[in-house]
Amino acid sequence: MKRTLFLCIGNAGLFTLIGLAFLYPFSGVTQMEMGFQGSVTIFPLLLIAYLIAYPVIHYVLAKKYHWGEKDNSELAYSDEREKAIVAESTKIAYMVLVGGLIITIAVIGSVKFFSLSTGMYISIYSTSIALLTALLDMATISYCVKWCWEYRK
Repeated sequence: MKRTLFLCIGNAGLFTLIGLAFLYPFSGVTQMEMGFQGSVTIFPLLLIAYLIAYPVIHYVLAKKYHWGEKDNSELAYSDEREKAIVAESTKIAYMVLVGGLIITIAVIGSVKFFSLSTGMYISIYSTSIALLTALLDMATISYCVKWCWEYRK
């Protein structure tokens, strides 16, 4: 259970940092004659730090708790009970993703329509990245919650 929790929390953190790094890569961007100028925000740097620290922490915990090196994903199982738990958890995550994608498409369309009808500028790019990042986090969290719920039965 510790491995699944660690991997799910790690994936949710990774998705969030990737979303933030793509939402806010630069600050103070100004256009110049030969391109643009801007400074890098903290989010791409946090993503790089995370991509370095996470594998190290995973390696240390894998040695400490004797996690198998054969399959290092949260979808791994060691017996029939865990196989059923993974199946149920995956089903919930899939339902969250499909429902969330339908809602995301509707929201993006609504934002575009609202932007055109009011004359206000709303960035479809930023809206899409934020919604997809939230959707990935929700699917990962729902998988983890269902996995823990089923495991404790």
